[in-house]
Amino acid sequence: MSQFRELKKGDLVIFNRKSGSGSFVKVVDKFYFMPAKKDMRLDGLKFPIRQNEVFIYMGYKVLYKSLDIVENDRVIKINLLRETTNQVCSLSENDLHNYFSYYARKYHEVYTQ
Repeated sequence: MSQFRELKKGDLVIFNRKSGSGSFVKVVDKFYFMPAKKDMRLDGLKFPIRQNEVFIYMGYKVLYKSLDIVENDRVIKINLLRETTNQVCSLSENDLHNYFSYYARKYHEVYTQ
């Protein structure tokens, strides 16, 4: 995301890369976000993402937080709901910043009516 913004549950985000440069991958019974990078593949059923496809931010869970104040490392699992298929996908905070952008609801309502 080009400008950092606090996301709230129900906010919309869009995939800001070219179509096919990311996918939802179904592994066993869960979906994960996978960027289309060489040697970075998950085995499973792939569902490519279209450029400007809309997702709903569902929240996050902190999986790890460093106790070291200087390092401030953390691992966060973010959940997005794919609007077209109702698939819930997990991705990292870094992937959210790199592949998705905030999408104002008022513009979404104009384009979907």
